[in-house]
Amino acid sequence: MASSSRCTSQSVRHLVFFEELATLRETDAQWSATTAGLVVLRLFDAWVDEGDIVLEDSWGVRAVREAVDAIDDATPVRSILGGIVDTMRSAPDGISSVAPKLMAYGRALDLEGQWRLAADVYRTIIAHTNPIEDSDIAIDANMCLGYCSITLGEWDLAAAAYSYAGQIAESSGDIVKVLRARFADAKLLTDRGNLPGAEAVLDEAIGRASHMNVGEVSGLLKHQRASVAALRGDHDRSIRLVYEALRTLESPSARDRALSDLAATFGELGCRSAARDAHLILAATAQEQYSRWVATINLMELAGLDMREPNFEQYRRELVDTPLPPSLAAAYHLYVGQSYQRFGKFDLAEQSIGHAIEISSTHHLNQYLFLAETALADLKAGRRNTASPAVEPPPSLRDIVESIRGMRMATTVGDQ
Repeated sequence: MASSSRCTSQSVRHLVFFEELATLRETDAQWSATTAGLVVLRLFDAWVDEGDIVLEDSWGVRAVREAVDAIDDATPVRSILGGIVDTMRSAPDGISSVAPKLMAYGRALDLEGQWRLAADVYRTIIAHTNPIEDSDIAIDANMCLGYCSITLGEWDLAAAAYSYAGQIAESSGDIVKVLRARFADAKLLTDRGNLPGAEAVLDEAIGRASHMNVGEVSGLLKHQRASVAALRGDHDRSIRLVYEALRTLESPSARDRALSDLAATFGELGCRSAARDAHLILAATAQEQYSRWVATINLMELAGLDMREPNFEQYRRELVDTPLPPSLAAAYHLYVGQSYQRFGKFDLAEQSIGHAIEISSTHHLNQYLFLAETALADLKAGRRNTASPAVEPPPSLRDIVESIRGMRMATTVGDQ
């Protein structure tokens, strides 16, 4: 069976699964699912290394089956992991038949916010997938690995994964996936603060997409271009672009991310009521855990800006024990600290801002590091942290504001 030369050998395969289990007790809800995932992956490794003879060990396969059956019936990964075992036992096309099932497992872990485990699954797929014969799977696995790596603050790993995905797509003539890889490149450049580089990549890709019928990808590119416009301070253009992208995007998760950025840009303009409407929709309905966390963090910040301390405390308590990824953890602690400062709780403010600085420094989150260090300097200098008054949206954007308000009312989400 073919194996990619891009694989990096590890002294202990699936080490992150062992590390995750070390943090759990056997009575924890995640114990059974994590254990089953580990043994299924180890069975897959053995099958790749030794062939079908591994599956003839009825005791070993039965033990894996028992681990899968121990997962609660309502847990989605139970059927996914069972399907991986079943496919290995029939596998008409070898690894090519199993790889899509492994992708489904990785995506299930994504949705649960278990990005280190998901990244391990994607690396497993990449290591054993032929990039020529199975280009679609190889591209998708690298793209998903890049996303996980960004979420975990592993920028160089993300850049390498996106670059490899783009190379495979170009080689196979898959223009849609070439554009998706360019979109991911631009997002990474944006996250790292290289706005001119991101603009150049996006303008080239949008121009390329304009000659093709690639609605979903065109929406992704316009959404990312809107994000760069917002960072440049061109908020009206950003809102128009992302709202246009919303009408093109089909993926629920992509629409959630676009709506999240629309909310953030309204917040930058000071239109906090419009921003709150969008975040309330996301906190209640977003498909991915990450998007729900982002929305809740931003609702907490808005409550602090509006001096609504009971609402702020409600959101803060929802998040206080949540294992947020580094970028969200930095934002959470920064907004908590700034809000405490507005409420006159200066010791708590200094403690929270200190956490934001520590996280930002450790994970090279330069934008949050700058904001947190500035906030701490202001706090120690006794400068007041007062929010600007909320403003009404400009007439040019009121149609979009009314559309978002209608969406919130249609989801029966109350104003908090």
